[in-house]
Amino acid sequence: MTMDRREVIKLGTAASVGALLPSVALATPQNAAFEASYGDVLGRLRKGLSAQGLREVAPLSIVSGNPAYNGGLRHDFDQSALPQGGFVIQPLARVEDVAERTRADVLPIFHEVGCHPPDSLGKADQTRMMIRLLTEEFGLDPARLAFVSVPTAEEMRPVLDEIGLPFSEKVILRDADEAFAARDGSGYFFPNPSGEDFFVTMGVYYRVGDIDEPAPASYPASANWTEIGEIVIAGETAPLGISIGAERLALAVSGQFPTWDERLGQLFAQVEQDASSDSEPAGLAAFR
Repeated sequence: MTMDRREVIKLGTAASVGALLPSVALATPQNAAFEASYGDVLGRLRKGLSAQGLREVAPLSIVSGNPAYNGGLRHDFDQSALPQGGFVIQPLARVEDVAERTRADVLPIFHEVGCHPPDSLGKADQTRMMIRLLTEEFGLDPARLAFVSVPTAEEMRPVLDEIGLPFSEKVILRDADEAFAARDGSGYFFPNPSGEDFFVTMGVYYRVGDIDEPAPASYPASANWTEIGEIVIAGETAPLGISIGAERLALAVSGQFPTWDERLGQLFAQVEQDASSDSEPAGLAAFR
């Protein structure tokens, strides 16, 4: 039996409300556990980032207004719109993820927490802030952390060694030319996917599940590792300092994750809320 759009929206809204009101019936116990953890993660992120002197700014519409790219859905938050000293919890959707819907850590709608720290906080301090937030505020196990970047990341070697995450054991260094040509966001990130501007990142990965596996020796990492954030380590055009995938962080914290279908209604509900007219972005059709 298929569901129409309104039914899907209702399910998504119920799942969102269920994170706050446990009496609301959800699709599965795992989904209920995840949404409760996700709500807690958002609250702790807000608290932790506010303690760093960052202020929350309103997210942009998930409807980007650019039908030529990603079907008119927002694929990434606009770094240039993020003020210095601010952070945003931005809802996003990628049409290309529909083909990856069977992956355990892919969702139709997700939220990226982007931070633009003040200039006084250099790349080394931003790296320390990210690791401290993950390990102290959220209690993530440092033994389960790993990083993916390119040789430019060598400048972060003293920082990681200092905080007990040995660079030689924890960092996968991709070939710079290969990573640049791949344009897959691991090592180099292109704010405009078809543009030439880029900045250099260090992807932060976390090992989930009960498998005891050392940090990956090559890229891509096995399916036991999920990318939970990025640290920008170079790039003049990048106001962004660090970013965290809120749902991926909730997965790392709780070990729970919803299915694609359990989050699908939230995508339709978000578009319904953000659309400026009755017309919906063309890319939404791919999610039906």
